[in-house]
Amino acid sequence: MNKINTTSQNSIFETDHEKKLIAKGFDYEYETCSNEFSFYQYFPSELVVLGERPSDDEIQGVYPSNYEPYIFNKWGGIIGRARQFVQKSKVKVLSRFLREENARVLDIGCGAGNLLLLMKKYGKKTWQLHGNDLNTDALMSLKNMGIMVHACDYRDIPLSNYFDLIILNQVIEHFSDPRDLVDVCAKLLKPNGYIFIETPSSDGLDFKIFRSGVWGGYHIPRHFYIFNESNLSLMLKDYRYTVTKVDYLTSPAFWTQSLHHYFMERNFNRLAKIFHLKNLLLTALVTSVDLLIAVLGLKTSNMRIVARLNGDD
Repeated sequence: MNKINTTSQNSIFETDHEKKLIAKGFDYEYETCSNEFSFYQYFPSELVVLGERPSDDEIQGVYPSNYEPYIFNKWGGIIGRARQFVQKSKVKVLSRFLREENARVLDIGCGAGNLLLLMKKYGKKTWQLHGNDLNTDALMSLKNMGIMVHACDYRDIPLSNYFDLIILNQVIEHFSDPRDLVDVCAKLLKPNGYIFIETPSSDGLDFKIFRSGVWGGYHIPRHFYIFNESNLSLMLKDYRYTVTKVDYLTSPAFWTQSLHHYFMERNFNRLAKIFHLKNLLLTALVTSVDLLIAVLGLKTSNMRIVARLNGDD
């Protein structure tokens, strides 16, 4: 592995005046580079920021061909069916915010488009579904399935005041400028349209246990920002959104990846190989942990925030 070029980044909140180094770690997951990366937490926002992100000319290299969102549809067996069940349940949630018969939906950073395909299969046939990503191969497959595609930077989608709902499903944390992202979404949405965000949260128990560098939610070096409910809601408010619903979801991947990275860091590579999502017993165990956390009314490290763009009622 070689080192890659990086560029520094800071908090996106102007009111932050203090930062604390909380983590150092490597790309234990895909081993795309040998750099050691640092995470800082800023105050008073509590936003967690990757201090040195891959430079623009290096970014494609940290998303290898076997990157999971690109091959999500190829997962089989019990785990594959379970993941499809979880994604299918999102279609029911999304349908609650799509009141128009011909509702227009945009999924930014859609990857292989698994969620869009499920919306096409289980949602209303009149929904107009759009996918945006830079992975042109995945988009061509979606286009062949009758989904409209935008193989471009999200800023170049030429459909202002057009969509009823925009999906940011585990993607906002990957963007170098999340403020610009939600601002552009506000321009693409109709008044009173919705933005649907799923993203890691720094309020979860596994973050608190593994925060020093091996937490799976860092997804080093692909996650640039780790939000929590408070600071993400605050940012959305700055762009005329009103948060209407917040849920905390199970995230067995973060637990298993954290344990994998923990043993990788200690050079127990053979032991680390046990900790992956295809380990059914382990996945069931850590899923049960998150379900128990939810039952107790506590927060997991995976959150869903739905917000409405303020407009004329």
